[in-house]
Amino acid sequence: MKELDKVNGHSDIELCLALSQDKAKAEEAFTEIYNRYSNTIYAYILRTVNNRTEANDIFQEVFLRFFDACKNGRTANNILPFLLKIARNLCINHFRDRKQTVSFDETLGLIKSELNVEQNEISELIANALALLDYNSREIFVMHHYQNMTFNEISNIIGESVATVKTRYYRGRDKLKEILTPFIKKDY
Repeated sequence: MKELDKVNGHSDIELCLALSQDKAKAEEAFTEIYNRYSNTIYAYILRTVNNRTEANDIFQEVFLRFFDACKNGRTANNILPFLLKIARNLCINHFRDRKQTVSFDETLGLIKSELNVEQNEISELIANALALLDYNSREIFVMHHYQNMTFNEISNIIGESVATVKTRYYRGRDKLKEILTPFIKKDY
């Protein structure tokens, strides 16, 4: 592989390979990877776990695991799906380990208290509604709407068929609609 004089123009696989080079080149490559993908990964995690502190911890672990994998010889032709797969697995582990449940009435109370919020607080209402979805539906909804991923891309990342992904998406969307409908003013 040719030397990385400037990492900005390099492909994902070149950046992965550079992570196992000398310290300076590895740092440059990691910085470029981080700059390219950190916002997308963090947004996915935050919307999935709905807690900034927990999202920060998971986010850091994603990049540590990615770096370790590349340092140990793993390469990725496309880094974003690889990072999303790591993030997804860590989010699943987080929910499995946490085993905390929120009652529907408790969360519905949170949503009702947000009825008179300003336009910039609507996202919080949606986040509370998303928290009511089962993990699989929430994950697919977040990937599709917030990460602009196709059902095929989601299918590849989570290892389920496209039909299963679509079914979970539409069920989640219907559940969100059911939850949010009482709180949306109909001005038309």
